[in-house]
Amino acid sequence: MKKFGIILAIVGIVMLIAGNFFYKHTINAVDSSGSSIITTGLNGGWTFKLPVFAGGALFFLGFVFWAASRTDNQHHDHLI
Repeated sequence: MKKFGIILAIVGIVMLIAGNFFYKHTINAVDSSGSSIITTGLNGGWTFKLPVFAGGALFFLGFVFWAASRTDNQHHDHLI
């Protein structure tokens, strides 16, 4: 479980970094509402940065799995 958590965290970091290379921001000067920055994908349409969001979630889950599989009991001695 510890190796799985580390691998999951690494994949999450790679998705966070690599996911930003496929999207570009376009400032819409005509729009006067709160959405003045539009994110466009490879085909030019509006999109949501799903790989970046998924990368953050995978990094968090990897960290949780890694922390849950620790065998170091020094920090939990006060609970006994």
